[in-house]
Amino acid sequence: MSVAHHTVLVRSARVIQAADALPSNVGRASLVHGLIEAFGLSKVVKIVEPRAAADAELAEFHSEEYIDCLLHPEKASLESDSGSNDSDDSDDSGGDPDHRLDRFGLLYDCAVFGGMEEHVRMAAGGTLTAAECLLSGNTLVAMHWEGGRHHGQRSRAAGFCYVNDVVLGILRLQAQFPRVLYIDLDLHHGDGVQDAFVFSSSVMTLSIHHHDRGFYPNSGGACDEGRGSGVGRSINAMLRRGASDAMFTRVFEAAAQAALDEFRPHAVVVQCGCDGLAGDPHKVFNLTGQALVDAVRTVVAWKLPTLLLGGGGYNHGNAARCWARLTAVAAGEPDIEGSRDIPEHTFLNAYAPSFDMAIDATLAADENTDESIRALIKAVREAIKKSK
Repeated sequence: MSVAHHTVLVRSARVIQAADALPSNVGRASLVHGLIEAFGLSKVVKIVEPRAAADAELAEFHSEEYIDCLLHPEKASLESDSGSNDSDDSDDSGGDPDHRLDRFGLLYDCAVFGGMEEHVRMAAGGTLTAAECLLSGNTLVAMHWEGGRHHGQRSRAAGFCYVNDVVLGILRLQAQFPRVLYIDLDLHHGDGVQDAFVFSSSVMTLSIHHHDRGFYPNSGGACDEGRGSGVGRSINAMLRRGASDAMFTRVFEAAAQAALDEFRPHAVVVQCGCDGLAGDPHKVFNLTGQALVDAVRTVVAWKLPTLLLGGGGYNHGNAARCWARLTAVAAGEPDIEGSRDIPEHTFLNAYAPSFDMAIDATLAADENTDESIRALIKAVREAIKKSK
C-alpha cells in the first residue's frame, strides 16, 4: 500500500516574528505568510510548527566559541576576562567586546540586534524541522521560507546570515539520504554551504549566481570545483548582469539535469533567494520570478525528497509574490501568478501601486549572450564530469 505524501510548510507565529526582526529583512516574513494565507494555500499544504534549535544542534556545524559569542555573551565575556581562549586564533583583545564581536563577524552587516538569539534558533530549528519531515517518509516536499541563510561560516556570521541553517539541514538529511544535491538560486554565491562541503564527495553544491570583481561574497568563480574527494562537487554557474528568465532557465535546466544524471542524489535542497528579481535594490539580474517557478517545478518533478528554503530578497513585496507562487507550485496547485489581483488582506498596501502578482522585467540590457550561455553550460557540464 502506497503512503500518501504531504507537502509541508514549516511555520508558526513564533518563527515569523523571529524572522521579521532580522534588520536586513524587517517584516518580510509577515508579508510572505500573509500572502500565502490570502491565497488559501495553507489549506493545500500541511502546516508544521518548528521548534527552536538547541545549542547541541547548532554545534553540528558551528564552533562552540562562535555559539557562545552569538548566544551566550555573558559566558564569552567571562572567558575573555579570565584569559581563557580555546580557539586556534590568538586573542589579544584584553576583553574588548568590539574586538571579540568583530572576530566572529558580529559587527557591520551582521551586527548584534534585539531578538538575535530567537532568530538564530528559529531559523535553524525551522530548517531542521523541515528536514525531519522528509526523513519521516510521509513528505516529499518541505518548505521553510525563513531559512536559506547560506553565507554563514562555521565560526563567523556573514552576509546577514548569523547561522547556516542550510548546512545543518543537509547534515540532518544525510542521516538517511547519503547523497544530497544543493541548488542555490540566489543572486549571490552560496559560499558558506560550498565551504562546508568543499572536500565532500557526498554533497554536490550547484550555485547559479552573479560573479564579478568586488561583488559579494567574492567567491564562486569558475575555478571553484571542489577539493580532494570533493572535486567536481562544487559547481558554479556565473551569469552576467541583466540576466533574464530565459537565460537563467537555460543554464538551470542544463546544469541541474547534468547534476542529476552524474551525481544521482537521494535528496535535494534548493535555496530560493529572490534578490535576482527585477525591482530588488541590487539591480543586477532582471528576473520576473518565472525562472524560479520553472526551476522549482523541475526539481519537484524529480520526485526526490526536496527541501525548499528562502534566502535573499530585499524588495519584500516581490519576495512574498515569488515564495507564494513557489508554495503553490510545490503543492501541485495551479500557479497563482495567473490570478493577477492580490486578494484583500492585512498587508495589501505593501503591493501598491499595482496590487497584482506580476513582477515586471525592466528595460535593463541582458549582458548574457547566446554564445556566453553556451560556453557556460559547456563549462558546467565539464566540471561535473570531473567528480570522482
